[in-house]
Amino acid sequence: MVLETELAAGNQITEVSDWPPKCKKLVILMRRFSRAYPDAALTYQELNDPHYWFADYMVGDGEEVLACRF
Repeated sequence: MVLETELAAGNQITEVSDWPPKCKKLVILMRRFSRAYPDAALTYQELNDPHYWFADYMVGDGEEVLACRF
């Protein structure tokens, strides 16, 4: 839902990979999320680290992560 909404809003995928040891799928978007996505199944965090990304939403224990750049 978050990825589809962001793509519909014009955001673009810049990278798809994994992030061992836990993350099996990491998707990084070009721009910040266009809005907040309150969902009990997701964990939101602002990493705010220019070496990585600005913020992300995680599923479960981080098996899947959707991140956004600055």
